[in-house]
Amino acid sequence: PAFWWSGMEETELQLMVSRKDIAGYTPSVSSKDVVIKETVRLSSPNYLVIYLDIANSRPETFELSFTKGEQKITIPYELKARDPKRKQIKGFDSSDVLYLIMPDRFANGDPSNDHIPMRMPYKVDRKDPNARHGGDLKGISDRLGYLDDLGVTAIWLNPVLENDMEGGSYHGYATTDYYRVDPRFGSNEEYAGLIADAHSKGMKVVMDMIFNHCGSDHPWMKDVPSKDWFNNLDKYVQTSHMKEVYFDNYASEYDRKAFTDGWFVPTMPDLNQRNRHVAKYLIQNSIWWIEYSGVDGIRQDTYPYADYDRMIDWCRAIEKEYPDYNIVGEAWLNNPIGTAFWQKHSKLNSGKDTQLKTV
Repeated sequence: PAFWWSGMEETELQLMVSRKDIAGYTPSVSSKDVVIKETVRLSSPNYLVIYLDIANSRPETFELSFTKGEQKITIPYELKARDPKRKQIKGFDSSDVLYLIMPDRFANGDPSNDHIPMRMPYKVDRKDPNARHGGDLKGISDRLGYLDDLGVTAIWLNPVLENDMEGGSYHGYATTDYYRVDPRFGSNEEYAGLIADAHSKGMKVVMDMIFNHCGSDHPWMKDVPSKDWFNNLDKYVQTSHMKEVYFDNYASEYDRKAFTDGWFVPTMPDLNQRNRHVAKYLIQNSIWWIEYSGVDGIRQDTYPYADYDRMIDWCRAIEKEYPDYNIVGEAWLNNPIGTAFWQKHSKLNSGKDTQLKTV
């Protein structure tokens, strides 16, 4: 993340630095209150993963330096003061009237962002169901009054993060930057502003997240950090979609791996959450968006497809920072028994509680 906060419950902060041959440099920090716990060099020389101990930190901007012989790279890093109200966020619940919005398809409030240059080619054509249509965050913000008149108390937006994919990826489920709102929707600041505007009308906002996979045009796929960053990177394996493997006592290990480690589609490479650096990156990213934007809840896409144990870690990490927060996991099965398996405190999940508050 470009910045973090002092005073968080979790006192370990992961920084993933990307630059040509950065692994050959040695990191250091100028702060007396921040300590480098661990430096990890991955298979690619263009990444460096740094773990900081911020238990005794205070709000400040310090220097993060990288040295190699006489060469030195220095960048400022900020730890902001935490807003005490964030910890008190009360998530959405069954009393809310939840309205689903696909941002690209809802309303075009700012035509100037329709044709922003991106790395990958795409087109905007409302006559083409596979192209982008130009909807954006301003289009939603301008119509909050309409939603309020309908009696809506919470809006769930399909993913808003950058999907710089060939063709446009209008749906948002192929992330290419976990810390950036897609500029064709708006900016990070506009996203936070939309949430603030919704709050002013007594409405909540739910963020759609995806841990199972990213987009095939993500920088990680152009320069893979390590061979175990993704599952089945050498040979494409399609997921079986057999979610029943979790509660079928006769399911084989082969079937389980085919489900969890297979790719959702060829343009959505399967992230390996068993890699501790991948897991930390994703968990930390969720916390960053909550703390930064004040978003009221998370809907986690393809919940059963990700690693079971790491998703438990994620639920616990969110609850640690935000005790009253609500997460809903997409566990789309053909029978209520299969869905009930994923519910927190369910008697069906073999004594290994998922910790998932809502299914």
